[in-house]
Amino acid sequence: MDDRSFDSLTRHAAGGVSRRGSLITLGAAGLAATLSAPFAVEAKKKHGRKKKRQQSPPPPDRCAPQVAPCTVFMTTVCGGAAACPNQIACCSHLGSCDTSGFFACQIRAQG
Repeated sequence: MDDRSFDSLTRHAAGGVSRRGSLITLGAAGLAATLSAPFAVEAKKKHGRKKKRQQSPPPPDRCAPQVAPCTVFMTTVCGGAAACPNQIACCSHLGSCDTSGFFACQIRAQG
């Protein structure tokens, strides 16, 4: 094949196809390849350590420490009255956060 015959062959082959037509053909081929494959969506894998849930410590018992100061206070205030042991015994209600029970016990002890 000489140079002239090769040039005429390429001109003849290229004459029927335009630049726009070849770009449309390439785009359609790419689109067909994309649509023919199934869409596979996967969740991202987490690598590394998982965080452990930290358990909160139990709330501190705020009522139990009130019994001793109440006992000391009631002993000081009573001073040896007849109702004093009953009033001091009422402090045990504060250990379970029962303030209404404490005041009711105090009223009964005085009366």
